[in-house]
Amino acid sequence: ATITLNRKVLIKVIVSQEFKDSFIKQLEVLLAKLKPTLEAQTEESKLLLNVGSSFSAQELGNIRARISKERESQETAKKEIENKIDEVKNLEIGTLYPYASIDGTVDIKEGDNLWEKLNGSEITVRDGIVISIKT
Repeated sequence: ATITLNRKVLIKVIVSQEFKDSFIKQLEVLLAKLKPTLEAQTEESKLLLNVGSSFSAQELGNIRARISKERESQETAKKEIENKIDEVKNLEIGTLYPYASIDGTVDIKEGDNLWEKLNGSEITVRDGIVISIKT
């Protein structure tokens, strides 16, 4: 009997200048998408100050807490992206970088070592071209 199970596959990249430039560009696009959200939250806070008297103290507190929590979450995401950009800028050409983890499947049959089948699968890529596959 055979069964197919899900497992994680690690994607490693051999760092090149092309990879660094492309990845930084992707991260900068994400950062640019966060900016309008942060600005909208600032405007929402200002608006709340102007119309705050139409809410009860409890409603006002709940709204402020929600806005604050959303803003904190967005600021955290912004900081993480900025840190990732700095990290990528400092990568050395030719080094291996753990880029992503994706879902994959593996067939398991009687007699297989389950742990070997589920762990350690990785794909190494250079400039988008698969260099090696380890299963």
